[in-house]
Amino acid sequence: MTLGDHLRIAGDNLTRNGIDAGQGRVIYPDAQTPAGTGAIIRYGTLADFAAGQEATVQAHGQAYSREAAVRRAKRAIGHRLDEQDSGGAGFVRGCLFDTRPERTRQNHAPSDGDGRTLPVPAPAVKAPDGRKRSLRREWTVAFVLMLAALLIGAAVTIIGVRTLMNDVQTTTTRLHQDADRLLELRSALDAHQQAGLRLLTGARTDTSAFLEQQASVSDMFDDLAAVLPPGQETAADLRKTRDAWQESLQAHDLWDSQVQQRRAIPEGGPAEFADSSAGVRALLAVTQRSTLKKMDEGLTDAAGLEQLLISVRAAYFGLALATTAYFGRRMLNDLMKPIRELRQGALKLQSGDYNHRIRIARHDELGELAESFNAMAASVQDSHAALTYRAGHDTLTGLPNRAVLTETLTHTLGQNADTLALLFIDIDNFKAVNDSLGHAGGDELLAQLATRLTGCVRSHDLAARLGGDEFAIIVLDEDGETSRETAERIHDALQSPFFIRNNKATVSVSMGVAQGHRGGTDAQELLRQADFAMYVAKHGGKARYQLFDADDYDRMAHRAALKAGIAAAAADGQLRLDYQPVIDLQTNAIVGLEALVRWQHPSLGLLKPKDFIPIAEETGEIAAIGSWVLETAARQASNWRATFSEFSSLWVSVNLSAHQLSSHRSLLVLKDILTDKASEADKVILEITETALASDIDGGIAALCMLKESGARIAIDDFGTGFSSLSTLATLPADILKIDRSFLTHAGHPSTAILEGIVGLAHKLGLDVIAEGIEEPGQLQTLQNLGCQMGQGYLLGGPAPAQAIEARLLKSIGAGFLDRTP
Repeated sequence: MTLGDHLRIAGDNLTRNGIDAGQGRVIYPDAQTPAGTGAIIRYGTLADFAAGQEATVQAHGQAYSREAAVRRAKRAIGHRLDEQDSGGAGFVRGCLFDTRPERTRQNHAPSDGDGRTLPVPAPAVKAPDGRKRSLRREWTVAFVLMLAALLIGAAVTIIGVRTLMNDVQTTTTRLHQDADRLLELRSALDAHQQAGLRLLTGARTDTSAFLEQQASVSDMFDDLAAVLPPGQETAADLRKTRDAWQESLQAHDLWDSQVQQRRAIPEGGPAEFADSSAGVRALLAVTQRSTLKKMDEGLTDAAGLEQLLISVRAAYFGLALATTAYFGRRMLNDLMKPIRELRQGALKLQSGDYNHRIRIARHDELGELAESFNAMAASVQDSHAALTYRAGHDTLTGLPNRAVLTETLTHTLGQNADTLALLFIDIDNFKAVNDSLGHAGGDELLAQLATRLTGCVRSHDLAARLGGDEFAIIVLDEDGETSRETAERIHDALQSPFFIRNNKATVSVSMGVAQGHRGGTDAQELLRQADFAMYVAKHGGKARYQLFDADDYDRMAHRAALKAGIAAAAADGQLRLDYQPVIDLQTNAIVGLEALVRWQHPSLGLLKPKDFIPIAEETGEIAAIGSWVLETAARQASNWRATFSEFSSLWVSVNLSAHQLSSHRSLLVLKDILTDKASEADKVILEITETALASDIDGGIAALCMLKESGARIAIDDFGTGFSSLSTLATLPADILKIDRSFLTHAGHPSTAILEGIVGLAHKLGLDVIAEGIEEPGQLQTLQNLGCQMGQGYLLGGPAPAQAIEARLLKSIGAGFLDRTP
């Protein structure tokens, strides 16, 4: 199997056709889809395609190349076939044999949300089939020729230089030898002349030695004449010298046998002989000059040969330069230019210009590379078009998705912000639809709902699916009523039931509306506002729409900020404790302290418990905060008891939450803290409100009993404001009742009768009483008259940090009575 083959499997339960996409991958229709919808084109492995059966290779079509067939098949990935073509036979034939490239199959080409088919780019320019030239062969021949030229030039240079040096060496050697022979000849002539002059002057001379010397000089002339090239000037001069020498000897009877036959010495003979000898020496000097001239001529010839060699080398290098320039131009035009065009094409593709194609001007490897690049660019363009469509549209409903909605919002806010409204839509109880009809039924409901939403908006408005069961609509609300009218049309359109697989379903939606205004919000903020308004509508009864309210949104944002930071509040050291003194109303002594937690928020400042404790209970962080408060307060009170012996019985009270009592893990943590010796549990009071116990009386009593086993005492806080009965109070493991501050004032006057009843009841049950909220001297006097043992309030001392409390304790020790100043 190779790229572009038509693969087919045929079994009892499955018949499937596909296109071999190479590297073990196949493009094929997946028949495992709901009946009546047609198969979806997949890009999968050969094993997935074969599904355990044997795949056979059918004949490959001739209308397109193998690569083109695969490209055509890839365009259909993710789209549905006609129902009649669930096996993919028609799809494969269209990829292999369809000779009309512009024809498209139903549902194969990408389309927009209105069913319009997206334009398909024109096919890339294709080079003629068949490579007519080979770039590799051309440049191989070129480099072989250049190498041959280099070798020839080197050989010529070596041979020329060798020849020149041989000629110079030969000439020099020969001329040196000639010069040596001439010097030897001249010496012999001078000696023979001296011997002749002695004979002519009558001096006693050995005649036979003279003749031998004469014969030796004659042989020297012959030897020298033999080595000189005939016909040259030096040889002629040598013959003249020999003839002049012989004639001079004959004229004076000194030649050969004349020496034996001479009778008398002629008058003036020696002088004439000396003159003739001088002439011979002169001729010999001419011969020497001829020899030197010949040497000069030889050197001149060598210089000429050198110039010739230089000229040849210059011509050769000129030819090499021309060849280099020629091949450089060829490389620029045939290699570098196409490569540069390829690089520019790649950069254009990288920058997003998917329409760019490379001109195909060669029929070699670079031409094939350009064709492959154009084919790749066409494939990338097709894939980009399909991906762009899919990236901007929801595959289930065909509506624009969140990205397109955000982009449109941003653009519209920049131009028509004052007339823009955004509707955020969420289906009510959609989970019930999924549970009853299944996820496939839910998907079909979403698709039908999208169609109805599209019918409720104008052509220039935009309906989009955000995801799940959430939709959004951008409305140009020129008169301020269009968004309301659109919401009403949507509600009216949903009055009719949906029919899903023979099932009837009726759904409603909750809608939030946010109005844009110039310079006010961006797209994301407007989405958050509309989402918040929808949330308010859903919690206000559903099946309605709600305009965005900024005050509600600010409160929600404040709560969100608290939720985001409360988890790390204790770990990051943002929590702190203030302590409010509890006073013995009879002696004015400080007997205990109530620990009150504060949150030093990084951006919101100092927060009191009512601002964040409900959120901590909602998020589950109350367990960590409550444990921190109990441990910190118990250790601090223990330190004060150790530091001030006068306050050895000083206790500390800590407020508990109902969530802590209902959590077994939280109870175990609290119990571990209380059982720690450093906490001194008998000096710890755990406060729980009467209202907190009302939701689960039995569970709360069991939890309090478990904590009381550790030695801590239990106080019922805000007593009298809850719903517990007297029988319940009798069963509570309580030690102290804390009277709520509301009983200290009623229309400006103390409710004496109620206070007297509560104090009397506590005494009858053996419980201590602490009155909260003492802020006026009259309230204090009333409580003292009623026999209330303890109290707290701003009149007696407000909450303060540990350092201030420590100073208050020192001051109380020094004064010996209660400092009533706040």
